[in-house]
Amino acid sequence: MLLSAEQFADIAAGYGDAGAMAVLDAGQLAKRRALIAMVLRSAGPTPFAAGTRAAADLLARAEDAHPAAVDAVLAHPHLDAWATLCLHRLADHGEGADVDPAADLAHLAAYAVAAAVAAGIAFDIEVPVRDGIATIPGLGVATGLGAGPARACGAGTAGGVRFTGSNGHVVASGGPGWQPRRTVELDAGWHLAIEDQDPYRHCYGWQPLPTLGPVQADELAKLLGEAWRLIERDHPRHAEAMRHSLRSLVPLATPGHGDMISAASRQACGSIAVSVPDTATDLALLMLHEYMHAKLGALLDLHDLHPRSSPARLHAPWRLDPRPAGALLQGIYAHTGVTDYWRMRRHGPDGDTRRAAAQFAYWRAMNRIAIEDLTQSGELTPVGERFCTFLHATLQSWDSEDIAADIASRTQLFVVAQMTRWLLLNARPATGETERILSFVRSGEPLAAIAGRGTVVAGPAARPADAPGLLGELHQWLDGRIEPPASSGPNSTAAGMMLLNGDTAGAERSFLERLDADAADDEAWVGLAVTRSLAAELAGRPGRVDLATRLVTTRPELLRDVVLKLQCSGGADHPASDLLKRLVEPPDGSTSS
Repeated sequence: MLLSAEQFADIAAGYGDAGAMAVLDAGQLAKRRALIAMVLRSAGPTPFAAGTRAAADLLARAEDAHPAAVDAVLAHPHLDAWATLCLHRLADHGEGADVDPAADLAHLAAYAVAAAVAAGIAFDIEVPVRDGIATIPGLGVATGLGAGPARACGAGTAGGVRFTGSNGHVVASGGPGWQPRRTVELDAGWHLAIEDQDPYRHCYGWQPLPTLGPVQADELAKLLGEAWRLIERDHPRHAEAMRHSLRSLVPLATPGHGDMISAASRQACGSIAVSVPDTATDLALLMLHEYMHAKLGALLDLHDLHPRSSPARLHAPWRLDPRPAGALLQGIYAHTGVTDYWRMRRHGPDGDTRRAAAQFAYWRAMNRIAIEDLTQSGELTPVGERFCTFLHATLQSWDSEDIAADIASRTQLFVVAQMTRWLLLNARPATGETERILSFVRSGEPLAAIAGRGTVVAGPAARPADAPGLLGELHQWLDGRIEPPASSGPNSTAAGMMLLNGDTAGAERSFLERLDADAADDEAWVGLAVTRSLAAELAGRPGRVDLATRLVTTRPELLRDVVLKLQCSGGADHPASDLLKRLVEPPDGSTSS
């Protein structure tokens, strides 16, 4: 089953209808069948094969009886994570690792039980127990079964499953000691599982919550219902795709810093993971964001859009470090969903329209930077180039949507701040560039052409972008707030305060004083870039900036290197201020590009 040209284009544009999702789901089913076969093949020559034979036989009997029912069981998102872990365990054990793969391999029997129940056939098989609990994917857990494996048996009728623990305790599905898998009906015939049971849900890079209590589960179910109604109302095309291929949501523990987190995993397509937020609007945003990741992950199992490995040299403006092509594509695609969320949120009856407009403008600009870097990188396959053509078209179609001028201006200034910081962290001058500018400063030699970009060399900060210091002060612009803040703190004339109040002359003097004292003050370079950009805008020439402003916003790492060398040589009392003045009024014959 292959995607048609129209289905591929629709997914690449950021969406995907039910037919396209069916193709992606078929690809995931084939992948999981292949993974099970690989696990069985890898276990075959080892002492652990005996534990998988009975499970494989029961799965085969169930499939003979009811193939479609078994397909539904194998669609369980975390089967992929389980199988991948088993393959790693088997490979590591062969190299002398002390991790016993038997406990993980035994989980195949739990899938076999689920398949037998779905197919309506009789069975009697040993299933693994962890902390007294036997987990049957998609059905629920039996508790109180003791330390060892349990026997699971069923008669192939509506009677379900009976578990007999090593301690003699018996649990029947539906009876005492049984906890069914929680699901929430979000649409007619569509239930989303709250996945707080599966032992292989630790594949998202964050700690999942333990099994929820009844009150927690009810609160999350209510929040999910509200979030889904918002998605259906504002994002019907996204809702159609989610309805046909999203199967579960894993609640995550909120980190110590208290920020909302969310994740998707290539080893669990069909599931997303989120820390439970306070509002349905936040949950809707997290769901949409992570579902975009999951959808692209499923597509990447069918099509190679980029090389399997590439250097980390591309600009993901929502991070502090350069990214390889695959990671950047994932970020652009997911943030296309984020941009779309805020685009529609501007018109919602219950939204903060100014904040939504600022967020829309911000993410629109972020994606523009990222996709231009990606498409010009030469690191996409021909299919990947075609994919990005459709994705870029979606992003470009939103460029014409109006944003209030004051919000658009301040949002773009914050983008300038983030761009400048990223370049200071990750860009380095090319050979000879610093010396050419030093010659210009010291002897008045004509300034030769300067490249528009330095060499990208990953800096030390490998993490998502944050907003400390000056960026934290400017971050209010992304909330749609542009009114001058009240003076506060012991120093009400700080450069950041002057910048926020529109005093560009005072802010520039302050930032230059800091750089004259220490050219390694990256926050001052960021402030100088924003200040000069704002000054150009206030002067009515935002698109016609002087050489100094162009370089401080596009080549700050080069100017920093020049000033550091001037400071080391002791050749100027005010090296940053003097350099900026020379660049504003270069002698005849000086050029830049």
